[in-house]
Amino acid sequence: MSKLRYLVIYLSLVVAVVLMILPLPDWVQIYRPNWVALVLIYWSMALPKRVGLWFAFFTGIVLDTSQGTLLGQHTLALVIIIYVNMNFYQRIRVLALAQQAMYVFALLLVNQVIVAWVEGIMGRPTPLLAFFGAPFIGMLIWPWVFVILRDVRRKALLS
Repeated sequence: MSKLRYLVIYLSLVVAVVLMILPLPDWVQIYRPNWVALVLIYWSMALPKRVGLWFAFFTGIVLDTSQGTLLGQHTLALVIIIYVNMNFYQRIRVLALAQQAMYVFALLLVNQVIVAWVEGIMGRPTPLLAFFGAPFIGMLIWPWVFVILRDVRRKALLS
């Protein structure tokens, strides 16, 4: 029974990957928040001993293969932001949701910089609106992601 409780972490990441690969119109595509990064940020803040760098690494590999991007592109970005998050999570957990949202914006912006850097090396520049749009939308939806995942964690009795 104890191992099954942690299944909610995997299920939430599966939902996040599905939200990342759902087809959207081109004009909305650039505003799609990085759902996987948001979910990983939450779980690494809530359960840092369970969800860490290796978790981010394997989730990044899954995201790279599901999106058909260069293998390691999202992996590198996710591992870096989760590393930063794991160093600051005790300070961030006690902040208000609006302050946490600003922190999440900074993490998502770092993620976007790394992904755009790799895309630029490959000869596919990222439009400026796409560069800031997705982290901004991620910042706006962070309070809802936080509350939903916190309720899921509490119902699953995870600690």
